[in-house]
Amino acid sequence: MSKSADIERILHCVEETFGGVDILINNAGTGSNETIMDAPDDKWQYYWDLHVMAAVRLARGLVPAMLKRGGGVILQNASICAKQPLGYEPIYNVTKAALMMFSKCLSNEVIGRNIRVNCINPGLVLTPDWKKTARQLTDGTEVTWEQYLDGIAKDNAPIGRFATPEELADFFVFLCSPRASYCVGSTYYVDGGWLKGLA
Repeated sequence: MSKSADIERILHCVEETFGGVDILINNAGTGSNETIMDAPDDKWQYYWDLHVMAAVRLARGLVPAMLKRGGGVILQNASICAKQPLGYEPIYNVTKAALMMFSKCLSNEVIGRNIRVNCINPGLVLTPDWKKTARQLTDGTEVTWEQYLDGIAKDNAPIGRFATPEELADFFVFLCSPRASYCVGSTYYVDGGWLKGLA
C-alpha cells in the first residue's frame, strides 16, 4: 500500500471485478520506533506513503466509482497517537495525525455528493502484533506475555484491558451503516478512556 503502482493495480482490479465500491476502510499501517534526530528521510517517506498517501490515492481512485453508485462511506483507521503521541514513535504519531486531518478535509469535499467520511482513533487493541511483541519482550524473563500486556493495559487504559478486534470492528460496522447517517467529518476515540483530555 506504500507504492502508487501497487495501488493502481488494486484500483484496476476493483473496477474490473466489482465495478466500484460502496465502502473504503483505510487500515494499512504499522508502528515505528525511532527518534526524530536519528530517523532518516527514507523512513519518514515510507510511513508517509503507507499511512497518508495510500489513503489519498485510494480515495482519489475510488470516489468516482462511489459517485456512480450513489454515494458511499470512507473510514480512516488512525490511532490515539494522532492526538496523544507516544515518545518512541514520532513518525507514527505525525503521520496518523496527518491522516486524521486528511479525513476531515476529504469529508468536507465529498459530503455534498453523499459520501460520508470519518476517522477512528483506536487505543489498545489485542492484535497478533501486540502478542508477538509481548512474547519477544518477555522471552527469558519471569513475566509472561499475558502479564506484560495486562500491565500495559492497566498503565494506559482506565478500563484496564485491551479491546478485542471484534469490539473495534463493531464500531466500524456501525459507522458504515445507515444508523450513522448523520455522522460526518468526525474523529471517534475507541480507546477505553486512554485519551487524557478532551478530543
